[in-house]
Amino acid sequence: MNISNEKNICLFLKKLNTISNSKELARFVSLGVLDLVRAHAACFCLMSSSGNHVEIKQYAFEEGKKNNKRLVHCIEKISKVGIDLLTNNFDNEDIIEYLNSISKDQIIIEPIFYKNTVLGFLALAHRNKNFNKRCNVIVEMIMEALNSRIEIISLNGELKRTNQEKVQFLASISHEYKTPLNSIIGFSDMLKAELAGSDKFKYIDNISKSSRFLLSLIQDILDMARSEYKPLELKYETFRPKDVIKDIIYSFDEIVKEKNIKFSYTMMDVEIVADLKRFKQLIFNLISNALKFNKVGGKIIIVTYIDENKNYVFEIKDSGDGIRKKDYDKIFNFFSQVNRNKLKRQQGSGVGLALCKVIANAHHGDIGFKSRLNNGSTFWFSIPQYGCEDVTYIEF
Repeated sequence: MNISNEKNICLFLKKLNTISNSKELARFVSLGVLDLVRAHAACFCLMSSSGNHVEIKQYAFEEGKKNNKRLVHCIEKISKVGIDLLTNNFDNEDIIEYLNSISKDQIIIEPIFYKNTVLGFLALAHRNKNFNKRCNVIVEMIMEALNSRIEIISLNGELKRTNQEKVQFLASISHEYKTPLNSIIGFSDMLKAELAGSDKFKYIDNISKSSRFLLSLIQDILDMARSEYKPLELKYETFRPKDVIKDIIYSFDEIVKEKNIKFSYTMMDVEIVADLKRFKQLIFNLISNALKFNKVGGKIIIVTYIDENKNYVFEIKDSGDGIRKKDYDKIFNFFSQVNRNKLKRQQGSGVGLALCKVIANAHHGDIGFKSRLNNGSTFWFSIPQYGCEDVTYIEF
């Protein structure tokens, strides 16, 4: 193997390890190997993961050889033999043994493996009778890298399909759950109007609130599941976050009174550009989190501002029990329930903060927290903004 060819092989293998789908891999390998070993024709064949049909069949011919009927017939015959082997459920050992028996002199045919199963083959043909012996070492080197890449691509494909199936399942059950929940909410709201002032009002009010919470939780879980296999889709618009935050705070009025929480705010009166629906989810989850883990008679402080890098920043500080250092890495994990409370007064679903991280990152922003055990926590997020000048502060 000369130095020039070694360099070409290195470049080939480097490029091969960047390819992310099977079709592109088939085209690249067929043409690339043809050039590296100076073969006249190549065939790259890959079966579906179930092994019951051909997913990819790629031919390649040396320039000027595509119209050579004898050569075309030869590579097509090799292709047919290989496909017949793969589609007739032969054992691996039998397939490998047969491929080895026809891989000699003017033909090289190598099996492609996935999970120790023969999933395809690469075939090369040349009129020189020493072709197999001359090029066998190079082809074996290429096949080792090719099999590794096939495994990575196939595993990624399986993961994506699994995630999509998971989302489809969650979407299906969320629909099944949302329909009765909406009915419960609707009828309970009707009963609330009739039972206003009655001793039974608090019971129907609790049914309504619990149903609404469960409905929002179902949507959060569905959003998180979707985000695992494709980026969160955002619809940007311009709005004043101060007004949005105030409305959300008011929606927690009853729990604020119940726990005697004291709120204080310093909010920048400015327009920002973001996805309004997702922004509301961020604020709702962070305020809900601060209230949930706060003490009776505690404090919550909210501050918003534009920083020196023109990021819109939201900070919320609570006077709760804080977070243990060993739990720091779990805070934004999906379905991770961190005990922020010695007495276990509240338990979270482990969805809200994880979804906040997804939303902030989708806006090309950031999210984080600082906390000390028994000294409360401060959560914050930032969303990049441009042209935010002439702002004013409004204190409450």
